[in-house]
Amino acid sequence: MNIVRWDEVEIEPLSEDVERQVVWGEKANLTRFSLAKGGHVLSHSHEAEQFTWVVEGALQLRIGTDVQVLRAGDMLVIPPHTEHEAWVLEPTVVLDFFAPRRDDWREGKDQYLTGSTANANTRNAVT
Repeated sequence: MNIVRWDEVEIEPLSEDVERQVVWGEKANLTRFSLAKGGHVLSHSHEAEQFTWVVEGALQLRIGTDVQVLRAGDMLVIPPHTEHEAWVLEPTVVLDFFAPRRDDWREGKDQYLTGSTANANTRNAVT
């Protein structure tokens, strides 16, 4: 067992608006996103259940047909295979826990984070 420090985890710049750090476990992963104000995470879904905690900043999230604003300290759970997208209202840091882990990212199926519409829906990804 190793101690992990965020300042030692590789930062992946995915676009001008999104940076990602991922800690991979055997069956789940914890991801830290840094999101620029005005950014948009395109609509997508995936097999994983997602726990989202806003550490700082604010997001407007659409989950299915429900729209919510989350601010620092707010957390929610997004069920598997549920369409969702986000608009960044101010510079934001989010921790997302995924189970099962998001192996689709390792396969390059993360275009919804980069602003590309190619493969934006990862509903059928196998993890």
